[in-house]
Amino acid sequence: MSAFGGKLLDLDALVRVREGLRAAGKTVVQCHGYFDIVHPGHIRYLRFARQQGDALIVSVTADHVASADADRPYIREELRLESLAALELVDYVYLDPNPWAGPVLEAVRPDVFVKGKEYEERSSPQFARERALVEGYGGKVIFSSGDVVYSSTHLLDRFGDRLPLTYDKVADFCRRNELDHEALARALRSARGQRVLVLGDPVFDRYIHCDAERLAAEEPMIQVSPLREDWYLGAGALVARQLTALGAQACFVTPARKDALGARFSRELEGAGVEVRTIVEDARPIYVKTRYLVEERKLFKVNEGRYTPLSTRATAKVIASLRELLPRFDAMVVLDFGYGMFGHELCQAVADLSRELAVPYFVDVSGSPRANILKFKHPRLATPTEGELRAAFADDESGISFLAMRYYRESGAGELVATMGKRGVVLFDPPPTPQTRLATDYLPSLARSPIDTVGAGDVFLATMCASALGGNKTAAGAYLASCVSAIHVQQLGNDVVDIVDLERFIAGRRELARGASCDD
Repeated sequence: MSAFGGKLLDLDALVRVREGLRAAGKTVVQCHGYFDIVHPGHIRYLRFARQQGDALIVSVTADHVASADADRPYIREELRLESLAALELVDYVYLDPNPWAGPVLEAVRPDVFVKGKEYEERSSPQFARERALVEGYGGKVIFSSGDVVYSSTHLLDRFGDRLPLTYDKVADFCRRNELDHEALARALRSARGQRVLVLGDPVFDRYIHCDAERLAAEEPMIQVSPLREDWYLGAGALVARQLTALGAQACFVTPARKDALGARFSRELEGAGVEVRTIVEDARPIYVKTRYLVEERKLFKVNEGRYTPLSTRATAKVIASLRELLPRFDAMVVLDFGYGMFGHELCQAVADLSRELAVPYFVDVSGSPRANILKFKHPRLATPTEGELRAAFADDESGISFLAMRYYRESGAGELVATMGKRGVVLFDPPPTPQTRLATDYLPSLARSPIDTVGAGDVFLATMCASALGGNKTAAGAYLASCVSAIHVQQLGNDVVDIVDLERFIAGRRELARGASCDD
């Protein structure tokens, strides 16, 4: 491979060039990174690196690897390579297909490896391995001057929503996965009639709208006057409602206290067309999450209901209900909000019954420390957030692709889609072998101006489940679910997305038009 004035080389050609430079007694310098948006900070960094030797090699992280970091890269690899090759101070450019610089450093063995000044004090296990490798063969690691520092990540975090780049990435996703209006219409139709059992904690989301008053006289504290309350079915009940809104048939199974609030919970679910099976358990109330708002802005949140492990008697009743009901259903959705419902016995039973009865299950957890996605083995699909995935392994340092590989290895999951909030979602294909590198795909968020993100993950999971049961590919499900989440977060309150609104939203997506390109 040779392009951009002969500067872009494959690894074999790069090694041959390195050998020629070594034979001529030249000092070879290497830099490595995304180089997402080449800015003045990059130019200074590369100029500093070029001054350390006679030839400068820049290795660039490929799109399929970088996409595992969710919103990276913004710029496609061919454009990033072209930008660097156009710089006179860069001698050679290499597209690196690996998740770290180690393999190319081992092959090329530059005399000097230059990193940004920020790495001198940053604790990065990956860079520590790269540094040990270079110093192990006798090379030097040098940090750039750091007198002016810019960060592509910082610039994109601040201004990314003003750049016409997100559409390009969404259009790329649709083109790669052959998604158009007709494909999405088929995916939406396929959800109708699917039968899904939902298992989870009973949760109400309450929004109390208030007038703000001056500070209270007795203490400097906020003083508000309630005006009205809005109640919404949350967590697993929201999943069941969203499935019903998409045309599926849903049944919600939960252990809960039999009282007035429990009766209201069941009544509202049944009114939405959801079958309800309540296992009476006096120790478990309906959990209420109350948010106080002034002028539609949230002030604070109060959670009612404590962590209460499910008793062995109630656990046995839940398992018996699952064994009775599951043969009627095409799939099961499990949501753990960390209130103690899902002990080891129930988690094991979920996996065992799923396998025994050939009923696949889909799983997600809340951000609670007690809700660990690893408790659930062999799900058809898991949709944790990046934070929930990191919490499962107590790992805030490793790349998300590495964590995804660990998750597959330890859970036996069929598929993994990590939700990244405003950054979108990352799809991780299951590795054919433990040694195979994960293939990833990235879809940016389709939401323009989020108002309220409560429940976005729940409606996403519901839609992913409905789409998968309809025989659609994961990419189609992720796009459809992202549409549902985008509509959901643009309304205040934790309500379902109406199918008419969804069809209207999809009809307006220009990247789904046949022949749509990044230049549209």
